[in-house]
This record gives sequence, C-alpha cells and structure tokens, in this order.
Amino acid sequence: MASHRVRAIAISLAVALAPVGAGAVWAQNTPAPTAASLQATIAAAAQSAAQQPGFAQRTPAQKLAAIQAAISAALAASGASPTVIAAALIQAVSSGTVSAGVAIQVASAVAPEMAQQVASAPAVTQQLAATGQSATVTQTAATDAGGAPSVLVSLAGVASTATGGDAATGAGGGTTTTVTPAPYDPCAGVIAAYCGS
Repeated sequence: MASHRVRAIAISLAVALAPVGAGAVWAQNTPAPTAASLQATIAAAAQSAAQQPGFAQRTPAQKLAAIQAAISAALAASGASPTVIAAALIQAVSSGTVSAGVAIQVASAVAPEMAQQVASAPAVTQQLAATGQSATVTQTAATDAGGAPSVLVSLAGVASTATGGDAATGAGGGTTTTVTPAPYDPCAGVIAAYCGS
C-alpha cells in the first residue's frame, strides 16, 4: 500500500513539474534578436506602412511618420537591445530597405541613446550625402520617464537655390541668393518596397 502512495506521489510530482520544466527549456532556447534577424521585421513593418490606404498620395513628412511608427512599434516589440536595434537599422540602410532619415528617426524613438551612432554610421552618412539630404541629431540633457535621453532630430531634403537681380534698383548687377531646404523625402536614394519601386 505504501509503495502505491509513493508511486502516486512521484507520478503527481512528475506531471505537475513537467510544464514548468518544459517552459523553462523553451525560454532558454528562444534566441535573442540579432541585427540580421531584425531585417525581415524592419522590411515587413515598412511594407505594412506602405499598404495603408492613400499612402502613395501622402506628403513626404506623412510617409516618414507612418514608416517610422510602423518600424518603431515592430522593433520595440522585438525585445532587442538598443545596440542590436542600432546595428539592424544601419544594416537596413546599407541594404536599401529604409532610407537614412527613417533609420535615424526610428533610432531616436526606439533606442534614443543610439540615435547619434546610427546618424554617424558610414552607410547612413553616405546615403545622405549621395541624395543631398541632411540630418542633425541633438541629444538634450532632459530624459524621459525611463531615463533614456531626449533626442531631437532634424531632417532636410535637397535645398533649392534661387538667384535674382537687385530688387531695389531693378538692375541685374546685384544678386540675391535664396536657399530653401526641401522636406526630407524618405524615398530619396532608396529602392524600398514602401517607395513603390
């Protein structure tokens, strides 16, 4: 009789502990996200933003906001570290998945401590220079509720220049030059699914 109780207790313990042990093994085998594994996440998020109704008719600023929101949400949900997110964004710029400005904007939202690293990466600066666009990242002394730094990002498109005559005299001798920065274009220099190419 006692052996049946011992056997019953042993079986009960084995059944009760099996799910706990299985869950612990599963948790240990889940690999942490890497920059390479996040490429599909970034591409899918950008594509989902582009599939929103009326996306093609939006202004460049509206497209940038939609793409940034989709990619930021996907990367935040991935559980990746800020360092991995920064590396993934730089890799996405290198591969043409997203534009440099998109990567900088996303970094400032998801991994603000890494925004300057993304902005100064060779792939990012080369793409900005090749397209005539610019980006400025400024980290302020303020922090958010989680202690992350507050980051300000300024993106500008190709500046247009206009030269004219002297307005006061009407003569062509004196010239004035006006430089007008264009809005940042998230599709400039990028062959990405969200740009329709």
